[in-house]
Amino acid sequence: MATQGLEGAATSTQAPAVTVKNLEEALHLLKMQPNHYVVASIAGRTFVLSSSDVITVPRLPGVKLGDILELDLVHEVGSRDFTLRAQDPAHGARNPEGGRFPLVLLRSRTDNSHCVRVRTDELVKSEEAHSIVPFSSSWAAQLIPTGMAHVGAALSSDVVQVQCVVIEHAKGPLERIEKFKRRKGYDKVITHKQPYTRIRVDTIKLGPRERSL
Repeated sequence: MATQGLEGAATSTQAPAVTVKNLEEALHLLKMQPNHYVVASIAGRTFVLSSSDVITVPRLPGVKLGDILELDLVHEVGSRDFTLRAQDPAHGARNPEGGRFPLVLLRSRTDNSHCVRVRTDELVKSEEAHSIVPFSSSWAAQLIPTGMAHVGAALSSDVVQVQCVVIEHAKGPLERIEKFKRRKGYDKVITHKQPYTRIRVDTIKLGPRERSL
């Protein structure tokens, strides 16, 4: 009997799942936090970035020093307590009322941890009632509790804009590659320096971009 009482108390302390009515409410929760980070893909690599971070990527062709780049593959934006992630519309978490959530907002505080789902206008409606499940069987959907975003989905520019500045074009250390063929008299040494581009995260803005008149 004592064990049942403890289990009941533990269950009652868990916060219930809350559904945010729209994307504006989710962005408002993020804006209330002072610092933000993003998970973005640049030149085929995924980085966790915050303001003023400097990263090195393979040489970006066609860019010059001082150029401003806007990232177009931002998978996740978050703060200390909240994380807004892009989910695959075809395999993401499903809305109990029909359709799926292309975005999911997670609350990361340990004392009040629960999943806050975001409903937007881009829901994929499902007419079959039996197909509505809490989570899909996709491996990407199963990664949500472990803190990973869907690798193929990106947040819209109306949600977050990340601008970076090109600060340097550099080269890596000298690499020596020796090529030879036995009993052929072929022996050649090739030297190579891998070119890189350094960029600095300038701004992370939440919400729709300001439209100039």
